[in-house]
Amino acid sequence: MKTIGIIAEFNPFHEGHKHLIETCKKNLGADRAIVVMSGDFVQRGAPAIVNKFARTKMALSCGADLVLELPVYYSTGSAEYFAQGAVAILNGLGCVDYLCFGSEHADLDKLDTIADILNSEPGLYKEILEKELKEGMPYPAASASALMAALKNQSVDNNIDVYRQIFSSPNSILAIEYLKALKKQKSKIKPYTIERFGQPYHSDDLGGVPSASGVRARIFTASENYTKAHAKELLNGFMPDGAIREIASYGGSFLSSNDLSQLLRYKLTLEKDKGYTDYLDVNTDISNLMVNNLDSFDNFSDFCTKLKSRNHVYTRISRSLLHILLNITKENMNEYKKDSFTGYARVLGLNSASSDVLARIHDSSVIPVIDRPKYAKKTLSPLQKRLFDETLTASSIYNSVSKSYEGSEYSLKPIIL
Repeated sequence: MKTIGIIAEFNPFHEGHKHLIETCKKNLGADRAIVVMSGDFVQRGAPAIVNKFARTKMALSCGADLVLELPVYYSTGSAEYFAQGAVAILNGLGCVDYLCFGSEHADLDKLDTIADILNSEPGLYKEILEKELKEGMPYPAASASALMAALKNQSVDNNIDVYRQIFSSPNSILAIEYLKALKKQKSKIKPYTIERFGQPYHSDDLGGVPSASGVRARIFTASENYTKAHAKELLNGFMPDGAIREIASYGGSFLSSNDLSQLLRYKLTLEKDKGYTDYLDVNTDISNLMVNNLDSFDNFSDFCTKLKSRNHVYTRISRSLLHILLNITKENMNEYKKDSFTGYARVLGLNSASSDVLARIHDSSVIPVIDRPKYAKKTLSPLQKRLFDETLTASSIYNSVSKSYEGSEYSLKPIIL
């Protein structure tokens, strides 16, 4: 049985996601697709628009065979942590043949060349990176400058501008991190990429095939009642029918960062005297900015805009604030990182016709498999259990705002479609 792995947020699931699953399955002759999906919070430092269970149903109704949850430390981390945590899970399953992903530049050789340099950090790369950082250049720009110099030094290609474009494209950057993770973990999983099509990653434009940003904008600009009553009319052509049905029947509120504003203001106020440098992504400069501007806090997104600068981009600020709210610390991340990115396979949902893939995972996995949250205590190591509990706590905070289900997550069973 040939199995592909896909790392995703599906925030929400749209036509491009369906295309990725179907195309990769077809091109590789794969029997099963396993998805490692962000839970209730996503990598740009925000809550998902609908909860992980609704997004699991969307995926299962549109080609996925099994959906596993990416723990919150990785789902809200930098691109590197996002990739390393997810690849560690797929690698630990022991049955995944290919890691499939879309990228704006589906040239695996060029992506791999960049990943090799970033992974090995040759002398010239490190020298220029350190120089640029000392001169105050933001890390992404400094890294890009160092990379271009290393590429020229290696004479890998006359057209350096192509590599510059690749390294400035969101999905290609994530693709590079996937390749780095496969290398660092000495994984036998083979990478496979297809060209991403449709609107750019951050675009709200609904022409052609929109991005997840565009679909979210479409949902948020309509009133909640109109969205649910006329979901087919509103989203037809942008999302597959199965995903539209989940949006139409969703019982909770559609969330954006600003729905967390009151909780965030409370947490920031509570800890302003000691600062926020214990939290992941928060350095002294960012912590001081937060403390000094707290009195002018209006809402989550406006505060991010107020704090962003040449050195600190919006997503870095947003992730920092979310880490503070969810109590995601540097200390704990360092422990998970030292533990080869602590992982487990928490099953969110399964296609009823694909039970063979779960049975195979139970036989081959070198990481614990959690079919029901109530079994976690007996199955997980103390470090795994802590990561699991932190992820459940984050979901509990999400659900306290979205009101998308009742009771404890410990009582919930995996979704079977």
